[in-house]
Amino acid sequence: MARKERKKIIAYAVESTYGVDAIAGGSPKYVLGREFSVTPMAGESQSLDYDDGTLGNSAEVMTEKYVTLEFTVDLAASNDVKVAAPFGDLMSGCLRQANAVATECTYSFDDNSTGSLTFYFYQSGTLHKVTGARGSLSFSGQAKNFGGIKFAFTGLFQPVSGQTLPVPDFTPWRTPLKIGVENSAFSIDGKALKLISIEYDQANSVTYQEYVGHEEVQITDYKPTATIVIEAPEHADWNPWLLAEQGGTHTVVFSNGPVTNQIEWKSSKVQLGRPTYGEQEGTQTYSIPLNVIKFHDVFTTR
Repeated sequence: MARKERKKIIAYAVESTYGVDAIAGGSPKYVLGREFSVTPMAGESQSLDYDDGTLGNSAEVMTEKYVTLEFTVDLAASNDVKVAAPFGDLMSGCLRQANAVATECTYSFDDNSTGSLTFYFYQSGTLHKVTGARGSLSFSGQAKNFGGIKFAFTGLFQPVSGQTLPVPDFTPWRTPLKIGVENSAFSIDGKALKLISIEYDQANSVTYQEYVGHEEVQITDYKPTATIVIEAPEHADWNPWLLAEQGGTHTVVFSNGPVTNQIEWKSSKVQLGRPTYGEQEGTQTYSIPLNVIKFHDVFTTR
């Protein structure tokens, strides 16, 4: 009988010891998301390439073996404002630390973080175990749509086995709210602007390392980038050309949802790049790249 491609589930758990399976014998959480993609056996191979007097291909030896995993979750808050949203654990493997207080939770940079995750990727009767996973994240939001946070992880390869799908619990996840006039707000230095779309990429540098006696996925750097598309205000009302030329830093805030179901991205140290013109349904727009400086950007759910 043919295996059905859509029968796939991702389970995850935070590791207490790097590379040690945190799901086996425990109670994992489950990803409620979309665009699941796994490369079960990524890495390089090298040809033996002998000079043996013959033409054609030589045999190859697999010299690297790791796993990459990508998926997108909704840009939505937690079911309980006093605890981190389900994606908080996922962010812990991407140099971010969740900090919950009475009415909100922040997810801020921690470039000393050593957090890692175990994933179980179930694919129509097959189980791919991934340990020691670390990665990066990006998010996007577009008017008349709902936003998403995309995670991309690299982890250590484990033997593949046959396994039936578990029964997942998705109750911690909330349904996202549409981005638009009812739920969303966007401003630069407190100036409300008509946002069409926002794209942010944390751009962690994620490397797989293998030495004698050592195997690990490391995050060695991060260089966040972002781009906004806005309806162009009257020039006398807001001048992005002057702001870009001056090179100063600005506070950029995007939020979606009311309090008790709100997610916000904010950076207090952003330079505006060189604007370009665009068009949206006959309306003049600006596309502006943002230089998000160091660790000044933070997600908040409240």
